Amino acid sequence: MRCLTKLLVAALAFGAFAGVSCQAQDMNAYSHPDSWWWVTSGVTMQVAGSFGDWATSWKQPEGNQLLADSSGEYAGRFYRTGTVRKGLLSGGIALLSYAVAWKFPRTRKFIGVFNMSVGAGYAAAALRNIEENPYYKP
Repeated sequence: MRCLTKLLVAALAFGAFAGVSCQAQDMNAYSHPDSWWWVTSGVTMQVAGSFGDWATSWKQPEGNQLLADSSGEYAGRFYRTGTVRKGLLSGGIALLSYAVAWKFPRTRKFIGVFNMSVGAGYAAAALRNIEENPYYKP
């Protein structure tokens, strides 16, 4: 349990430093290929956080009714339906981020920061799942 927590924190910290390490550039250089690092690192953190939340939510009671199964053996729990919806949400955010960054190059840094924030929210949800889930208790 502690190893997984440390791994998630290390991954988020690495992603944050990768996004911060981009060099400051003048206002005319937003089309420079290095500005894509903001978008790529942000999307990577968002997808990694979403995966961590998915992995720790599997077959557990789900508070978000959009992701919980409505009927069957796993009613009220995160299962196949939630997996598809979570994947579509995460993929949609990633595709929309790249589309906006391609169309409006000056927004790349903001898109990266937004995706990093979403990824941090997902990672916080994953850590809460680890705390609440009896499967992870020693």
